[in-house]
Amino acid sequence: PIVVLNVAEKPSVARALAQVFGNTPGSRQSQSHRSGPAQIFEIENVNFPSLYQQGSGQIVPNNVRNEPHTMIISSVRGHLASQDFGPAYGWSRCPPQALFDAPINTEYSQDM
Repeated sequence: PIVVLNVAEKPSVARALAQVFGNTPGSRQSQSHRSGPAQIFEIENVNFPSLYQQGSGQIVPNNVRNEPHTMIISSVRGHLASQDFGPAYGWSRCPPQALFDAPINTEYSQDM
């Protein structure tokens, strides 16, 4: 079968895609890796017209035979780090020109 890698913009979208593909008639979830920051879903036997025909720019006729696809779904994660000025440099706490010399605090997400 054709193997398609789907990379969603965030984990909740990857879960939703896996649910949609998993609910198509005849499909079956073969693997799911949900531990750690990466979530990977694999749904086999997802039937629809060949991606090669769909990507041709031509209209796929209704009588075209559906082909089984293996859909692998994962996602990227949000921001790895955030940067901000310290509490002394919040809104209305300093003149704007002071920000040019202000230290920047960087915090890294713990779940990455």
